[in-house]
Amino acid sequence: MTNIFGLIASVGVVVSLLVAAWQTRELTRQTAINNGIAAATAIYNGMERIQDFEKCLAAEHWLHAHFYENAGIPSDRSRRIHVLCLARMLADILSYGLVISARNPEVRGYGGWENYALAMRDTCPALVEVVNQHPEWWPALAEHWSANPVPRGTAA
Repeated sequence: MTNIFGLIASVGVVVSLLVAAWQTRELTRQTAINNGIAAATAIYNGMERIQDFEKCLAAEHWLHAHFYENAGIPSDRSRRIHVLCLARMLADILSYGLVISARNPEVRGYGGWENYALAMRDTCPALVEVVNQHPEWWPALAEHWSANPVPRGTAA
């Protein structure tokens, strides 16, 4: 009789271990799916932010040169404020992208944000000015720029 109870208990332990293994496998699968969805959502949110920023540039064509063609900050007060405000918005967008890329394992290999942040540093003096004035406002961006210095012979 003791052997029967021992056998039943052993079967119960084996079944419990099999169920636990199955649950662990399913949890791992669900985590991978959720990470993929979170990555897609983060990339989509970032693209939306960039598109909203680009809409501002499209609405005022003169702005394009200040963000993509290395034009300096305008001396006209109204235009200066406009460019600096958009530069702060861009710093927020770039910081978001860098933080999301670093946090989500599914996005870590995506180098778009890192490359875009460096390209914008090279073509947008207003962005460089606002970030250099307050690097603590955009620590991810300031750290990324520090880790990737401007090559000698180029301006930024």
